[in-house]
Amino acid sequence: MDGIGNSETMKILITGATGYLGEKIVREAHERGHAVRALCRNPSNGVFPEGVEAAQGDLSRPESLAAAMRDCRAVIHTAGLVSIWRRDVQDFYRVNVDGTGNVLKAAKNAGVERVIYTSSFFALGPTDERPADESWWNPDESAMTPYARSKMNALQKVREWIQDGLDIIPVYPVLIYGPGKATQGNYITKMVDDYIHRRIPGYVGDGRFRWTYSFVDDVAKGHLLALENGRQGESYILGGEDASLNELFDILQELTGIKRPRLKIPYPLAKGYACMEELRARLSNNYLPKLTRDTVDVYLRHWRFSSQKAITELGYTRTPLKMGLIKILESLGFTFPEDRKTIL
Repeated sequence: MDGIGNSETMKILITGATGYLGEKIVREAHERGHAVRALCRNPSNGVFPEGVEAAQGDLSRPESLAAAMRDCRAVIHTAGLVSIWRRDVQDFYRVNVDGTGNVLKAAKNAGVERVIYTSSFFALGPTDERPADESWWNPDESAMTPYARSKMNALQKVREWIQDGLDIIPVYPVLIYGPGKATQGNYITKMVDDYIHRRIPGYVGDGRFRWTYSFVDDVAKGHLLALENGRQGESYILGGEDASLNELFDILQELTGIKRPRLKIPYPLAKGYACMEELRARLSNNYLPKLTRDTVDVYLRHWRFSSQKAITELGYTRTPLKMGLIKILESLGFTFPEDRKTIL
């Protein structure tokens, strides 16, 4: 099946609807004329457009998923546990692996026509210097966090469901950024806020490794494009512009006039600091470490991906990185210096 079409009468269940990305997908689906049902653990936490139906449910409760999927033609499964740290790493697997299994089983039983599954670039693994495509698979766990390992495990399970005949299209957002909720899934906005308040003393390594940055509004639209136009059995990377950390800081310096950090934190020193942060987190009930040992390893690899397939087959579009950063700065209330306004 080559998509299920853009139908105003299509009812879609969206999981993770109160999250950073999920809220954007809900709004995009609603604006495109779809009937949207938003799955929430606590519907009172959601602020949705008029006409969006909120349904209470949880990935760990299959009966709630079955009720939420009633009369739905499609499901966009974006709910997941995104975090740098959990005292019990099995939390990632309970939500990202077992929870996804519960969603897919409920979708099959409900006769849902198509599921769009929000995977992650982490599920494909670190890359070489050249951009990787959807066929990339690098299970090198030496450069992965517990979150990344759970998403890779979940993707393997999803592929088994696809082999069994369920119409699931995995999409792989890369490093998502843009205005929105200050969550752990919106790391770049927090970093930009720290930058303009001069709270970034330095960075791990030499800042040369390249990442692909995905503007959140583009990713939200990409989910609907995959639903409407995607080909059964295919998957799509939803990326954007590539940049190294050095280049990202250069852009921020150009836009803000604030001098970029220059201190390079050696790998062993970063590992030692991460150990102390993890210890502090283990001794506290609510402290979130600023850095973990696994995260240090992630900074020392390339994470560079191509969106060419999504552009060609779906009509996916990408926001330039500078424009996306301007939108973040504006959302943070940053006042651009007069001598910088000519480059905006």
